[in-house]
Amino acid sequence: MQVRPARSSDRDFIVRLAHRFAEFELPVWLDRRSVTEGTARQLERALAKTDDRSALLIAETDGSPLGFAWVHLLNDFYGGPDLAKISEIAVERDGTGAGSALMAACERWAAQRGCERLVLNVMEGNGRARGFYEHHGFEPEYTMLVKVIPGCGKAPAAG
Repeated sequence: MQVRPARSSDRDFIVRLAHRFAEFELPVWLDRRSVTEGTARQLERALAKTDDRSALLIAETDGSPLGFAWVHLLNDFYGGPDLAKISEIAVERDGTGAGSALMAACERWAAQRGCERLVLNVMEGNGRARGFYEHHGFEPEYTMLVKVIPGCGKAPAAG
């Protein structure tokens, strides 16, 4: 297995995996279609704007793509060195080793840029992903709390 920078020809493969970000019990204010379409839009933007502060990486075997990761630099809120953030990571099929290869590649990418920390977000209900990340040494730092404001936008149905 190898990990390489994404090419424009990887677009369809990357965008096709957007559904993976909605394959668990979502909060009531999110629906699968919105998550999938929103993720696809963000991935399109990432493909259009890779630079020295971001990368889209592809894991492949024998020229067949198995997964991707989008990693980029963030300014540290507290004024320390930049952080590297894995914004999105998905594999076509679990258990191939592509996810682990991508995690290692993201860590190398971050280290090459002098980052001391690699961060990511994961939804509370995504137990499969949380377990994968914890297996790779990630641990909770922040918890984002959400409150849906009644009458503003899409609120969950009473019930």
